[in-house]
Amino acid sequence: DAVLLTISDLHAPYARLPALLDTIRRVRDNAAAPTALLLNGDIFERGNVVCLRSGGAADWAFLAALSAEMPVVVNLGNHETAILDDMTMFLARADQAGVQVISNLMDRRTGRFLAPVAETLGMGGIKVSLLGLAATNPFVYRQPVRDTLTFLDTAQFVADAYADTQGGSDLAMIMSHAGVAPDKTFIDSLPEGTVMQGAHDHQSFELRHNGVHYFHGGSWGTHLGLLSLNRTADGVATRYRTEAIAPTGGDAALADLIAAQKAEHLTDEDRAVVAEIPQAFDMHQSILLATEAMRAATGADVAMIGHTTFGAPLAAGPLTRYDFDAFVRFGGGLKLAEVSGAQLADMVARANQFAATDLSGRTGDYVHAAEIDIDP
Repeated sequence: DAVLLTISDLHAPYARLPALLDTIRRVRDNAAAPTALLLNGDIFERGNVVCLRSGGAADWAFLAALSAEMPVVVNLGNHETAILDDMTMFLARADQAGVQVISNLMDRRTGRFLAPVAETLGMGGIKVSLLGLAATNPFVYRQPVRDTLTFLDTAQFVADAYADTQGGSDLAMIMSHAGVAPDKTFIDSLPEGTVMQGAHDHQSFELRHNGVHYFHGGSWGTHLGLLSLNRTADGVATRYRTEAIAPTGGDAALADLIAAQKAEHLTDEDRAVVAEIPQAFDMHQSILLATEAMRAATGADVAMIGHTTFGAPLAAGPLTRYDFDAFVRFGGGLKLAEVSGAQLADMVARANQFAATDLSGRTGDYVHAAEIDIDP
């Protein structure tokens, strides 16, 4: 009866953005039902120098094109101010683009919420209520921004706001950019039938937990989520699937704009080729390839790298410095430690959580580890 398209943690994925725009339009047309887009935070990426130097020109064009064709709801993430020094700057521009914004972030300067905490969509006779939750760790926000914000306890806010914002709806849905660990503090308090779109940790999974339909849709535009809504005698049934997004092709106008922005803003150093990638790798293969490269370069027994260090997966062909910066987002020195085999086994058991099969096996932020046989 209706389709909600879901995206989280875009981070200015310029290689995929035109194809993502085309895919959204194709899915909407094929659905032949009311469609809306839910974008769960982190639109911009400071490490993308084209995004930074252009003020996110391509990202705003992407949002404006979609908001002209369907309802677009954005739940504020911590990267909405990656290239802006004030969250109100994003809100003003989003309003101009026709985008609806929700969040439970508060402006410390005024003592008021920056945006409505909830929004309601009418979708094919189905009333969908959306509640927005933000990341509450101040240190994931840039210094110029974090001091202007007030962060509320996530679980307490849900307890206080859920009934008022979700009452009377056919489908109650939470857009949470808080992350897996904060989500786990309140998920058991949610009524059966609630849907939760997670974000912030760049994970990809779907599960049903005590009657709550909970999913994370990855990052960097590699996938588009499709949440189908169908009326039943008992309420609204939901089904979720994802569609992979190609790293090439797509909407010609947006592709031309991105090419023009690259021509204007990339330097010779940005364009320098640093590697030839023999084949395309998915996200986990790409990360484990980098982890193994670090292990081999240092002569260590095992190497571990933080999960959200990584952005776009490796595509086949020449890898420029600009592309590399989209893959490895953060720099810094390497740290070497000595542990016993028993300690290492315990650490590795908490790594590579992309293989977890239930919520208890996920803690949010984690590391990818090159796997070895461990002598205890």
